Amino acid sequence: MQALKEHFISEKVLEKTLQKNKKLATAAMPLLSSDVTSKIVEGFQSIRGSPQELYKTFFLKFLDSFSYFTFSLVFTLFLTSDFGYSDLSAGTIYGAWGALVTLFGLLTGVVVDNLGVASSLRIGFAIQLVAKCIIFYTTSRFMLMLSLCLLSLGGCLGIPVLVIGIRRYSNETNRGFNFGLFYVIMNFAALLSGPVVDYCTILYKNGHVGDEERFLQEEAEQVYSERSWSLTGYRLIVLLGILSNIIACVVAQSMKEIKVCADEQPEMGDCENDSSLENVSFKVQTFQPENASMYDIIKETVSSAAFWRFLVVIMVTLNVRMIFRHLDATLPKYMIREFGANVPKGTIYSINPLMIMILVPIISAATTKIDPLVMIHHGCYISAASVFFLVISTSIPACVLFVVFLSIGEAIWSPRLYDYTCSIAKEGREGTYMALSSAPLFLAKLPVGMMSGYLLHKYCPEEGERNSKIMWLIIGLSTASSPILLTLCWGYISKRENSSQADERMNDLLSQVPQHELSRLQQVMVPVVNSQIELSDIKKRPSNSSVLT
Repeated sequence: MQALKEHFISEKVLEKTLQKNKKLATAAMPLLSSDVTSKIVEGFQSIRGSPQELYKTFFLKFLDSFSYFTFSLVFTLFLTSDFGYSDLSAGTIYGAWGALVTLFGLLTGVVVDNLGVASSLRIGFAIQLVAKCIIFYTTSRFMLMLSLCLLSLGGCLGIPVLVIGIRRYSNETNRGFNFGLFYVIMNFAALLSGPVVDYCTILYKNGHVGDEERFLQEEAEQVYSERSWSLTGYRLIVLLGILSNIIACVVAQSMKEIKVCADEQPEMGDCENDSSLENVSFKVQTFQPENASMYDIIKETVSSAAFWRFLVVIMVTLNVRMIFRHLDATLPKYMIREFGANVPKGTIYSINPLMIMILVPIISAATTKIDPLVMIHHGCYISAASVFFLVISTSIPACVLFVVFLSIGEAIWSPRLYDYTCSIAKEGREGTYMALSSAPLFLAKLPVGMMSGYLLHKYCPEEGERNSKIMWLIIGLSTASSPILLTLCWGYISKRENSSQADERMNDLLSQVPQHELSRLQQVMVPVVNSQIELSDIKKRPSNSSVLT
């Protein structure tokens, strides 16, 4: 009875809080609706006539995200239920999986630059398919670990390469909106994965009832006996991932290595309309990856001043990006221990992907012409401030406000971080930029996980006196360091290329143009330049020059 009462009260408080937010949004809607609607319409109009590869990239993003989120939601449960790992061992393997994805990404960035987007996606999804099939069929711990290594390798050729694809298949006008849609699709897959996981695990929840105690005993005695294979709910989820990967492999086979011509050069001879599209407004050209050795590519990248400014941005924003680890790992346990086992933690958590799906298209369409770095700067302040609702109050409304404001900030800055990464990276070297920038993230993942566990143990234990506000204050202060450091470093990170650097980059670009095209361009441009010089000379002459002559 007490549990039902707590659940009823939690639901009522949550409902009142959401209703209050809904009323505020409804009151503001008349002021924003017309302008927002026009911006969204403009955003979708800006991608009309895009090459088919852009839409295929969106579809591949959905398939990849759905496969990832459904598997990650049950991964630790799968390890315990089907392989007999303890909670500690399962958590360690889960952390190692995430770290391996980042580590392989660091090692394969140069490979992506040499292979190109299309080939990298084909290889990546094929590797993931093999790994998922092994996970589905195996009952061996050794084969499971081997398949996780393969899955990590395939995963590092998924999301980063799709991000590069968005850049190649967009232009300056619609790139910001495309990255916004890209982010929305990922969150839609996350939102969909929850009910799918619940359905599969409920349908097959009696797969191995009663075996957990035996496995925990075997773990304590450091022995393990393989079990017979059966279609548990967790293996059914892996099977859904296999189906997603099969479709992704088929779609990836049809991808072409192209890029959209820049806005400044729509009439270049190498660019041509994609004949498979009607009313195409974008001109595309074949993209040829620039092959080079790992040493040459890394040397070229680290010698760029823009790369070091980019790396500073990545490192400075590390703490605010880690808040999502606390959203996944710290907040659920905090809510259960403070408000009881029947707290609607899933409903509160689902606010995040739902708000992202609503806000990102609006914000992306309205701010697509604003510099990505400016959006990252402002959005980080909002995300960092969200934590302090939990410092002020230990209540369900505070949890809701934390997720709401975190989501608003995320909608502002997170999609534009993709945009910023691709805009700062040299074309053809995006993979190396992303790989090198992932090194700080790799080093931070495990310490943040340890920090979450330590803070929960010390300030929000399952039994005993709690002081959760101190825990969130520590998390809030560490998170707030990101926007503050962005402000302090703004003069450096927002610096643009000077004229000599721009000349060097232009020379690099011209050196890649075929000689016959360069000669034709020179024939066209020289008369124009000469006429401009003559015109400027005429304007400089005295107005009575004709009388004097």
